[in-house]
Amino acid sequence: MSQPFSFGFGNDDLDHDIEADVPPNAEKIPEQPEERVSPLIEPQLHTLEQMLSHLPSSITYTSHHIPPNRPNADALCLPRRDLFDIRAQVMAEEDLSSVDSNATAGLLSDDILSRVYEGGFKTWECSVDLARYISNLIATGQLVLQGMDTHIIELGAGTALPTATLVQYLASKAQYSSSSRTHITVADYNAQVLSLATIPNLLLTFVSAQSVSQPWPDQGDLEIFPALTSNFATALQSLGIHISTISGAWGSPFVKLLSEADIGRRTNDADAAAVQRLTLTLILASETIYSPSSIRAFTQTVLALLEANCAGPADRAIAWLAAKRVYFGVGGGVDEFLAVLAEMGGYGRCVWDSSEAEGAGHGVGRCILEVGLRPGGQTS
Repeated sequence: MSQPFSFGFGNDDLDHDIEADVPPNAEKIPEQPEERVSPLIEPQLHTLEQMLSHLPSSITYTSHHIPPNRPNADALCLPRRDLFDIRAQVMAEEDLSSVDSNATAGLLSDDILSRVYEGGFKTWECSVDLARYISNLIATGQLVLQGMDTHIIELGAGTALPTATLVQYLASKAQYSSSSRTHITVADYNAQVLSLATIPNLLLTFVSAQSVSQPWPDQGDLEIFPALTSNFATALQSLGIHISTISGAWGSPFVKLLSEADIGRRTNDADAAAVQRLTLTLILASETIYSPSSIRAFTQTVLALLEANCAGPADRAIAWLAAKRVYFGVGGGVDEFLAVLAEMGGYGRCVWDSSEAEGAGHGVGRCILEVGLRPGGQTS
């Protein structure tokens, strides 16, 4: 099995699980003999119903408050399932001491196990940056989802704060018209992360956003009963929202699976005119370029999705990547990504930089890149 690698953080649950800077003395991921490298997990599509069926009788949550980057603006508040609650569910369902090549091994420590568990149970610092950036675009009218069909794709979703930010916006009836359709695809390497963290967080966000009759508590327990999940599915349908998940590795099979699912969704659309409407695709990713071994597959996936979703004259696609400038001791980082991106026919421009927003002295630099295809670029 792959050797573990930890970003070197000691923080754990609740608001303390926002993982921050990689220390300069972090050990490099050791080179491993070829025969010991775990095989990549093949991509697999999962329905929302399948994910919801794994929920326990209740989930414990704590709301995460993200300070705004604009004066006099409200903080972004997103409920998030507590990590200890995930551990409790897993311990009730299986013997963690027997786990070796299972994603739930990530619940035993902060270690990332290459090709086994990629850190999805934790909330990483740059996902907060991207959630705040999206929230600011919505609040200032620079991101408008009304009057068009939208496909939101989050790669390496984990706890999915960026997608949850959009779900919170979409769940507000005053902000959203059901005449538009939104398809949300959340993807993570591990199916267990999707069922134990990603989907519960989106459920919490949706329910809290629609709880207008009384204030939503900052922390507590959400009872999961059949009527709740049924009402969740019905409410999503009434708002024209469809959620699906994909587990497994990035690359051509992942893109093919996502494209086939998208074609099937459009073909089965009851509104034939929906195929002709303006379509916006938002591709989101946070902390996905820390490992040099996966940068090329990630880049190829992003560019292929951009290319596939700009095929029609009314189609538009945008990709945003939030990342640290450098991942010390690991080898990945923005410069490495931009080099591969340029080689494969893409470009990236910085739309947010922590040094400008926060000033110097805030640890390792972070940024958000907008990624696109160069005219005539090839997604090789």
